[in-house]
Amino acid sequence: MLRRGFTLVDLLVTMAVGGILLAIAIPGYAFLVNTSKLAAVTNDLVSAIQLARSEAVKRGTRVTVCKTDNAMVALPVCNTAANWEQGWLVFIDGGVRGVVDAGDTVLRQQDRASGAVSITASNFSTYISYKSSGVSQGLNNLATGKLFVCVAGDQRDIVVNSTGRVRLDEPQTC
Repeated sequence: MLRRGFTLVDLLVTMAVGGILLAIAIPGYAFLVNTSKLAAVTNDLVSAIQLARSEAVKRGTRVTVCKTDNAMVALPVCNTAANWEQGWLVFIDGGVRGVVDAGDTVLRQQDRASGAVSITASNFSTYISYKSSGVSQGLNNLATGKLFVCVAGDQRDIVVNSTGRVRLDEPQTC
């Protein structure tokens, strides 16, 4: 009589090989998750900046991207004490530059980035404003600046040049 099946030894060897493969694969998976999160946050912020520039040119008025810590409330406001990773607003900026005034229209709201994300800035520490010509303007009326997005030691630099165009620098470590 011939019996087919697995023995206890076969099962233990298969489980040991599976455990070794999982131990090798899990750190690689974490890298993929972090890389994906870095790309998503960077793309969201670049998209907001490009929307501000295109709307400023299209509408012939100033459009601003500012950081906020209450993006999803009914009447969101810019907050200079907030961090960029807490969220940002894109709005038509008809009043005080970098401030959501009563007559301003919010075009896009972005809530906080999930996970361990850090976004710092050079020149654009509180807002990026676009004139009707498409030229950017930050604090002290400087047109150029960078935003540094960092996730788990990997960094992407968002560079805004003197004409307001946005580009990404090569990936770095932070």
